[in-house]
Amino acid sequence: MLLAADITKIDAPSSAPAGQQVIVDVSVMNVTGQFDGIGRDMYIAVTGRYDSTSIPFQFDYLLVAPFQTVIFRGWFTMPNKNVRVTVESYFWDGTAWVFDDTTYVDISLTELVPTISEFKILDYAKV
Repeated sequence: MLLAADITKIDAPSSAPAGQQVIVDVSVMNVTGQFDGIGRDMYIAVTGRYDSTSIPFQFDYLLVAPFQTVIFRGWFTMPNKNVRVTVESYFWDGTAWVFDDTTYVDISLTELVPTISEFKILDYAKV
């Protein structure tokens, strides 16, 4: 089987507060030619989801040169719970999209901690 679209890295925060936009960068390398030395340009796509919610990505697919790595940027609004983001890579074989690789990253829910600003207590008895 031809391998073409290896996920090499996922960059995402380890935690985020509910309601915050979370950015997920998925690095994918065209590894055609790693065994036979005959690399070729490949169309590569990435999908992502947490639970049953799809994550949109900046590009539907990209044409990637042999041994080139590209980054697909996705984003979603952090729900009020921990999530496991699963991403999958595909390549176009000329007639159909072929599944190639999958991995995941866990993102924990964090609480927003309000900051306390400097303030003064006035003695209203002297006013």
